[in-house]
Amino acid sequence: MSESLRARRGRRLVLRAGARWRWVTAAVAAVGMVAGTSVPATAAVPAKVAKPSASSPAYYDSGLDPTPYMGWNTYYGTGSPTQATVESVANYLVSSGLAKAGYDYVWLDGGWQASPPRDASGALQANASEFPDGIPALVNWLHARGLKVGIYTDAGVYNDVNCGLASGGGYYQQDADEFASWKIDAIKVDFLCGIAEDMNPATSYAQFSQAVARSGRPMLLNLCNPLTADWGTSNPAAYYAWNNYTFGPTIADSWRTDTDIAFGTPTAGEFADVLRNIDDNEAHPEAEGPGHYNDPDYLIPMRQLSGGGYELNETQSDAQFEMWAEMASPLMLGSDPRTLPASMIATLENPEILAVDQDPLDVQGVAIDSSSAGTVYSKVLSGTGRRAVVLLNRTATAQSMSVSFADAGLSGSGSGGVAVRDLAARQSLGTYTGSYTTTVPADGSVMLLLSGTDALPGTSLGGTATSDPALARVNDADSAAFVRGANGELDEQTTNASGAWSGTWTNLGGPVGGRIDGQPAAYANSDGSIDLFVLGVDGHAYRRTFANGTWGGWIPLGGKLADAPTVAYSGPNSWTLTATGSDGQIWTLTPSGTWSAIGTPTGLSVYGRPSAVTDGTTTYVAVRTNDDSVWLDTSGATGQWSGWTSVGGTVSDSPTLLETEGRVYLFVRASDYTVWENNLTSGSWSGWFKRGEFTSDDLSGAFGAAAGDGGFAWLTYRGVDGRVHLIEL
Repeated sequence: MSESLRARRGRRLVLRAGARWRWVTAAVAAVGMVAGTSVPATAAVPAKVAKPSASSPAYYDSGLDPTPYMGWNTYYGTGSPTQATVESVANYLVSSGLAKAGYDYVWLDGGWQASPPRDASGALQANASEFPDGIPALVNWLHARGLKVGIYTDAGVYNDVNCGLASGGGYYQQDADEFASWKIDAIKVDFLCGIAEDMNPATSYAQFSQAVARSGRPMLLNLCNPLTADWGTSNPAAYYAWNNYTFGPTIADSWRTDTDIAFGTPTAGEFADVLRNIDDNEAHPEAEGPGHYNDPDYLIPMRQLSGGGYELNETQSDAQFEMWAEMASPLMLGSDPRTLPASMIATLENPEILAVDQDPLDVQGVAIDSSSAGTVYSKVLSGTGRRAVVLLNRTATAQSMSVSFADAGLSGSGSGGVAVRDLAARQSLGTYTGSYTTTVPADGSVMLLLSGTDALPGTSLGGTATSDPALARVNDADSAAFVRGANGELDEQTTNASGAWSGTWTNLGGPVGGRIDGQPAAYANSDGSIDLFVLGVDGHAYRRTFANGTWGGWIPLGGKLADAPTVAYSGPNSWTLTATGSDGQIWTLTPSGTWSAIGTPTGLSVYGRPSAVTDGTTTYVAVRTNDDSVWLDTSGATGQWSGWTSVGGTVSDSPTLLETEGRVYLFVRASDYTVWENNLTSGSWSGWFKRGEFTSDDLSGAFGAAAGDGGFAWLTYRGVDGRVHLIEL
């Protein structure tokens, strides 16, 4: 790769001791802060887009890697690639067992191209002296050994000062087609020339994503915009790497969250930059999920310094590896694996640590505790009652560190306790109650598997939840919960005369094929009737009413919707249905009207399901935007909408509004998966505050809400155990 532009940013700042603790405070308060405004990306046409469900955006998914991809990249390890070097390393990946362990991408970074990089017809050309057989022949050679092949380009407009090659300036489709014809499996798209040309990364990358989709070959797409303030240049805020999450999840498999973690030449003291990239990657864990990944840059284990010793010693290298697995990051080796000691290879192949990175939930671990010694991270794993925990020591001396099981969302008391396993040692450590304490080496980590019982707040209603639930309540003896069940059907559970929940779920089917999509919306009336609104699998809204002890038929309400509807509900003949349309706009419908668009916040797109309530005078609509903040629009008696205003926050799913006794509640799941609340009283928002009932490892998605007695809020939620739970706040 050409480093000329990167080099001009100068030596990166060493992380100050106070910087981490400043971020920990910010992470706790993050949901109360307004994220920077982003520039919307042009919608791409990816090879495969995940169907919206459970209030999620239509994330990009190439279909190639449902868990974080793994492999080796030439940039840090060997510099400009050559055919001989690539073949040698590839053979070692196979012979050492690294390929079998999952490191099966061989990625040619910058330097593979000729100079100049194009022939007279504009086609990209390899460096003929270093790749005598050409790239297609090398691809075939690697494929024959069970390996996949990645390649490098830049999304900017080529100039030979700032980058070695680039696809901008009219070459996006031509280059995507050429890579497809070579049977390339993955593309890293840098932005060195894009930065030099002051281009907008969101726009440029969206155009390249469209070109890849049109090429006809699924190819993994990694967006490598590494620009940060450390470069020492003045740029629009939207151009920095921290903003890649606002467009990356909908147009690519992965996107950089920080600048380069190292240099082409191994340099002492790089562990500070490992910590920096961990902390910056932690800013938006909500962007991570199956098929789309935050990318904090490559692993750089034990690169040898020219004067002896290592850039990262083995303890530091182990810590980086364990933290990358904890964060569900792509595991791309940046070191030359042929130079690594056997003990380091064994660590990189550790199946128990790799299983954490490759867990099918693809949940990014988040900080649940911090002290002067370091940080404790927890990651929800598939199954029930399972957490991967990393104790990371950020000091130069060994430290005693503890994990509280309650902080990790586990019940740590009673006869059962929590089983603790050391994943690096692959050794069970016994069963403990309350917490576990161990000594963590300097600049090192301890990675644990905790197995216990999910300690979820409130009452479990059971069921199998494949969406977020809904709740309708008249009183304790007249309440009902609804959820999309295991087979996509609508399920209901009700209370009896004494207020106890039945524990039995009844299948109510669905309007099309007996199924629904996304989260249902339910509203109770004082006479005990219930109005239910759902999204059919045909993308239309439907209504169904329970009255006089029976359910009526499904009534079609039309619409072309991308996610489930919500309703500002006053009664059977007074409601405003609100939903995100397939065009990305927010649409409303009243009983006597037709569908009407109210738009979206300027310069932003909307993710997932809106929430709507009315206090009898004003209708409120809240949405999650692509910068993961909450925006609000209101409508009064005239029916005119006031325009969108930001309520701030950094959220990981759709917001939930609830009106009761003249107060409007706003609940959200924050980026670190904790729960926060904001209240509107007498026309003013109180400000965000954290609900202590929930840890970061309790729930998935958004709430179903209903007014309780005395102004209390009743909330249903989908727990990490996949069941429906009810809590009164």
